[in-house]
Amino acid sequence: MLQQIGLARLGIAVGLLYWPAEALLHAYVFSNGSFLENLLDPDPNEIWMRLLISAAFIGFGFYAHQAVRSQQQLQSQIKKRGERLQQIIDCTYDAYICMNEMGIITGWNRSAEQLFGWPANRIIGKPIDTIIPKNMRDNHRKGMQQYLKNSIAPSWLYKPALTKALHRDGIELPVMMVITPIESDGAQEFFAFIRAHHPD
Repeated sequence: MLQQIGLARLGIAVGLLYWPAEALLHAYVFSNGSFLENLLDPDPNEIWMRLLISAAFIGFGFYAHQAVRSQQQLQSQIKKRGERLQQIIDCTYDAYICMNEMGIITGWNRSAEQLFGWPANRIIGKPIDTIIPKNMRDNHRKGMQQYLKNSIAPSWLYKPALTKALHRDGIELPVMMVITPIESDGAQEFFAFIRAHHPD
């Protein structure tokens, strides 16, 4: 509602309404003369006080309006950059996967869809175990627990590693991957770039 009215307009309205509001207060609450007598009070001190208070309301309205507008522009820029970054990630040759510290997949690009057979809307929210072969899941969990508890990086972090992944059809795929952990807002996230490995 305030955004539709505009904070600047609201400030102007409150600033202009302050005079009759104060006149009503003096007339009907403090019983100090009539409404018109208070509204048209010729006392210069009273006029200056009203002018200063009205100007403060109007000035604050313009300031708040500008601050909100700047915040909206900043949010719009951040959103556009996020959308552009997602477009770039979607166009990368490597499969991109993001998971949180609970082992839940939160990011998935088109190359990941092609490599693993899972569309993004079906895989996001599932555990990372979905694409890890069964005989490798225990080692993966232990490595994750050790890293989250002691910040001791398993051998498969930061550098290219040859391993296997699980296709949606149940086929094990030889892949080369690089996983990088990043802390965001006090929580740990893991970003992986993966490509199919074709031995010579």
